[in-house]
Amino acid sequence: MARRNDDGLQEALREGWASACHLFEHLARGGELPELPPGPVRLNPNEVPYTDGVLGYARYYGTSVTYQQNSTFLLGSAAFVAAGMAVNAAANAHARNRAHAQAAAQWRDHANVRTLLTDRRLMCDYGGRWLNFWHEGVVEFHGDLSQWLFILRYEVGNPIMMHGPAAPWFAVCIARIVYGQRGLQLPILAPLAQTIAQAYRAPEQLPPADPDPRALPPA
Repeated sequence: MARRNDDGLQEALREGWASACHLFEHLARGGELPELPPGPVRLNPNEVPYTDGVLGYARYYGTSVTYQQNSTFLLGSAAFVAAGMAVNAAANAHARNRAHAQAAAQWRDHANVRTLLTDRRLMCDYGGRWLNFWHEGVVEFHGDLSQWLFILRYEVGNPIMMHGPAAPWFAVCIARIVYGQRGLQLPILAPLAQTIAQAYRAPEQLPPADPDPRALPPA
Protein backbone atom coordinates (compact mmCIF):
# COMPACT_ATOMS: atom_id res chain seq x y z
CA MET A 1 0.00 0.00 0.00
CA ALA A 2 2.84 2.40 0.87
CA ARG A 3 4.50 1.75 -2.52
CA ARG A 4 1.20 2.45 -4.29
CA ASN A 5 0.82 5.74 -2.39
CA ASP A 6 4.40 6.73 -3.24
CA ASP A 7 3.81 5.97 -6.91
CA GLY A 8 0.63 8.04 -6.85
CA LEU A 9 2.43 11.00 -5.27
CA GLN A 10 5.26 10.85 -7.79
CA GLU A 11 2.77 10.80 -10.65
CA ALA A 12 0.91 13.79 -9.16
CA LEU A 13 4.19 15.70 -8.82
CA ARG A 14 5.12 14.96 -12.43
CA GLU A 15 1.69 16.04 -13.66
CA GLY A 16 1.82 19.19 -11.55
CA TRP A 17 5.22 20.11 -12.96
CA ALA A 18 4.19 19.44 -16.55
CA SER A 19 0.99 21.48 -16.15
CA ALA A 20 2.95 24.41 -14.71
CA CYS A 21 5.44 24.26 -17.60
CA HIS A 22 2.60 24.32 -20.12
CA LEU A 23 0.98 27.29 -18.40
CA PHE A 24 4.30 29.14 -18.18
CA GLU A 25 4.92 28.66 -21.89
CA HIS A 26 1.36 29.69 -22.74
CA LEU A 27 1.75 32.94 -20.79
CA ALA A 28 5.25 33.59 -22.17
CA ARG A 29 3.77 33.42 -25.68
CA GLY A 30 1.32 36.18 -24.79
CA GLY A 31 -1.60 34.06 -23.58
CA GLU A 32 -3.89 34.95 -20.73
CA LEU A 33 -4.65 33.14 -17.52
CA PRO A 34 -7.62 30.81 -17.91
CA GLU A 35 -10.67 31.84 -15.90
CA LEU A 36 -12.83 29.43 -13.94
CA PRO A 37 -16.60 29.36 -14.38
CA PRO A 38 -18.72 30.69 -11.50
CA GLY A 39 -18.59 28.43 -8.44
CA PRO A 40 -20.23 28.11 -5.03
CA VAL A 41 -17.75 30.41 -3.27
CA ARG A 42 -19.15 33.93 -3.24
CA LEU A 43 -16.62 36.46 -4.53
CA ASN A 44 -16.66 40.24 -4.69
CA PRO A 45 -18.28 41.94 -7.70
CA ASN A 46 -16.10 41.59 -10.81
CA GLU A 47 -13.60 39.36 -8.99
CA VAL A 48 -12.17 36.74 -11.35
CA PRO A 49 -11.34 33.19 -10.17
CA TYR A 50 -8.40 31.51 -11.87
CA THR A 51 -7.71 28.22 -10.16
CA ASP A 52 -9.05 26.01 -7.37
CA GLY A 53 -7.10 23.12 -5.85
CA VAL A 54 -5.62 21.56 -2.72
CA LEU A 55 -2.27 22.72 -1.33
CA GLY A 56 -0.24 22.08 1.76
CA TYR A 57 -0.41 25.15 4.01
CA ALA A 58 1.58 26.61 6.92
CA ARG A 59 2.14 30.02 8.54
CA TYR A 60 5.31 31.37 10.14
CA TYR A 61 4.96 33.00 13.55
CA GLY A 62 5.95 32.83 17.21
CA THR A 63 3.67 32.42 20.19
CA SER A 64 3.58 32.53 23.98
CA VAL A 65 4.17 29.33 25.94
CA THR A 66 3.95 28.87 29.71
CA TYR A 67 5.75 26.19 31.67
CA GLN A 68 5.59 24.79 35.18
CA GLN A 69 8.37 25.95 37.51
CA ASN A 70 9.28 23.07 39.82
CA SER A 71 10.01 23.95 43.43
CA THR A 72 10.52 21.21 46.02
CA PHE A 73 10.95 21.67 49.77
CA LEU A 74 13.91 19.52 50.80
CA LEU A 75 14.92 18.27 54.24
CA GLY A 76 18.01 16.22 55.03
CA SER A 77 21.75 16.42 54.90
CA ALA A 78 23.53 19.20 53.08
CA ALA A 79 24.55 16.77 50.34
CA PHE A 80 20.98 15.55 49.91
CA VAL A 81 19.60 19.09 49.74
CA ALA A 82 22.30 20.17 47.28
CA ALA A 83 21.59 17.18 45.04
CA GLY A 84 17.86 17.84 45.16
CA MET A 85 18.36 21.51 44.27
CA ALA A 86 20.55 20.53 41.32
CA VAL A 87 17.86 18.15 40.04
CA ASN A 88 15.20 20.86 40.38
CA ALA A 89 17.38 23.40 38.60
CA ALA A 90 18.05 21.00 35.73
CA ALA A 91 14.35 20.16 35.40
CA ASN A 92 13.39 23.85 35.39
CA ALA A 93 16.08 24.68 32.84
CA HIS A 94 14.85 21.87 30.57
CA ALA A 95 11.24 23.07 30.86
CA ARG A 96 12.28 26.67 30.20
CA ASN A 97 14.34 25.74 27.13
CA ARG A 98 11.53 23.60 25.77
CA ALA A 99 9.05 26.46 26.25
CA HIS A 100 11.39 28.89 24.49
CA ALA A 101 11.77 26.47 21.58
CA GLN A 102 8.01 26.02 21.32
CA ALA A 103 7.45 29.79 21.43
CA ALA A 104 10.08 30.64 18.79
CA ALA A 105 8.95 31.73 15.34
CA GLN A 106 8.49 28.64 13.16
CA TRP A 107 6.16 27.12 10.59
CA ARG A 108 2.86 26.24 12.27
CA ASP A 109 -0.74 25.32 11.45
CA HIS A 110 0.28 22.67 8.93
CA ALA A 111 -2.69 21.39 6.94
CA ASN A 112 -3.87 20.43 3.47
CA VAL A 113 -6.37 23.09 2.47
CA ARG A 114 -8.62 23.89 -0.43
CA THR A 115 -7.11 26.97 -2.07
CA LEU A 116 -8.85 29.37 -4.44
CA LEU A 117 -6.85 31.92 -6.43
CA THR A 118 -8.50 35.02 -7.88
CA ASP A 119 -7.24 38.23 -9.45
CA ARG A 120 -7.39 39.86 -6.00
CA ARG A 121 -6.48 37.27 -3.37
CA LEU A 122 -5.46 33.80 -2.33
CA MET A 123 -8.20 32.11 -0.29
CA CYS A 124 -7.42 29.16 2.00
CA ASP A 125 -10.12 27.06 3.66
CA TYR A 126 -8.38 26.44 6.98
CA GLY A 127 -10.09 25.17 10.11
CA GLY A 128 -13.55 25.55 8.64
CA ARG A 129 -13.21 29.19 7.60
CA TRP A 130 -11.84 31.04 4.59
CA LEU A 131 -8.62 32.99 5.17
CA ASN A 132 -7.90 35.80 2.71
CA PHE A 133 -4.42 36.82 1.58
CA TRP A 134 -4.72 39.89 -0.63
CA HIS A 135 -2.34 40.36 -3.55
CA GLU A 136 -2.01 44.11 -2.97
CA GLY A 137 -0.22 43.37 0.32
CA VAL A 138 2.45 41.07 -1.13
CA VAL A 139 6.02 42.33 -0.54
CA GLU A 140 7.97 39.17 -1.41
CA PHE A 141 7.34 36.00 -3.39
CA HIS A 142 9.98 33.31 -3.24
CA GLY A 143 10.52 29.60 -2.58
CA ASP A 144 11.87 26.49 -4.25
CA LEU A 145 9.63 25.07 -6.94
CA SER A 146 12.01 22.15 -7.38
CA GLN A 147 10.67 21.16 -3.96
CA TRP A 148 7.11 22.09 -4.99
CA LEU A 149 6.76 24.97 -2.52
CA PHE A 150 6.52 28.74 -2.46
CA ILE A 151 6.35 31.42 0.24
CA LEU A 152 4.46 34.71 0.28
CA ARG A 153 5.34 37.56 2.63
CA TYR A 154 2.96 40.45 3.26
CA GLU A 155 3.10 44.02 4.58
CA VAL A 156 0.74 42.96 7.36
CA GLY A 157 0.37 39.45 8.74
CA ASN A 158 2.50 36.34 8.89
CA PRO A 159 4.22 34.69 5.92
CA ILE A 160 2.48 31.69 4.38
CA MET A 161 4.01 28.63 2.75
CA MET A 162 2.11 26.59 0.18
CA HIS A 163 3.35 23.27 -1.17
CA GLY A 164 2.32 20.14 -3.02
CA PRO A 165 1.82 18.95 -6.61
CA ALA A 166 -0.28 21.99 -7.53
CA ALA A 167 2.18 24.53 -6.08
CA PRO A 168 4.10 25.20 -9.35
CA TRP A 169 0.85 25.94 -11.20
CA PHE A 170 -0.31 28.32 -8.47
CA ALA A 171 3.13 29.96 -8.44
CA VAL A 172 2.99 30.73 -12.15
CA CYS A 173 -0.48 32.25 -11.74
CA ILE A 174 0.54 34.34 -8.73
CA ALA A 175 3.68 35.63 -10.46
CA ARG A 176 1.60 36.78 -13.43
CA ILE A 177 -1.20 38.30 -11.34
CA VAL A 178 0.98 40.15 -8.82
CA TYR A 179 3.94 41.16 -11.00
CA GLY A 180 2.44 41.23 -14.48
CA GLN A 181 4.18 39.78 -17.52
CA ARG A 182 7.59 40.46 -15.97
CA GLY A 183 6.65 38.09 -13.18
CA LEU A 184 7.58 35.21 -15.48
CA GLN A 185 11.20 36.31 -15.02
CA LEU A 186 11.16 35.93 -11.23
CA PRO A 187 13.87 33.64 -9.83
CA ILE A 188 11.28 31.34 -8.29
CA LEU A 189 10.09 30.36 -11.78
CA ALA A 190 13.58 29.71 -13.14
CA PRO A 191 13.33 25.89 -12.70
CA LEU A 192 10.25 25.84 -14.94
CA ALA A 193 11.97 27.95 -17.59
CA GLN A 194 14.98 25.62 -17.46
CA THR A 195 12.76 22.56 -17.91
CA ILE A 196 11.16 24.13 -20.99
CA ALA A 197 14.56 25.12 -22.42
CA GLN A 198 15.87 21.59 -21.90
CA ALA A 199 12.79 20.18 -23.62
CA TYR A 200 13.50 22.28 -26.71
CA ARG A 201 17.01 20.84 -26.81
CA ALA A 202 15.44 17.38 -26.74
CA PRO A 203 12.54 17.56 -29.25
CA GLU A 204 11.01 14.28 -28.14
CA GLN A 205 10.35 15.94 -24.74
CA LEU A 206 8.67 19.02 -26.16
CA PRO A 207 5.35 19.99 -24.57
CA PRO A 208 2.32 20.17 -26.87
CA ALA A 209 2.42 23.09 -29.27
CA ASP A 210 -0.92 24.36 -28.03
CA PRO A 211 -1.26 23.20 -24.40
CA ASP A 212 -4.71 23.52 -22.92
CA PRO A 213 -4.34 26.28 -20.30
CA ARG A 214 -7.78 25.48 -18.93
CA ALA A 215 -6.58 22.23 -17.41
CA LEU A 216 -6.84 22.46 -13.65
CA PRO A 217 -3.78 21.81 -11.50
CA PRO A 218 -3.74 18.38 -9.88
CA ALA A 219 -5.13 18.21 -6.35
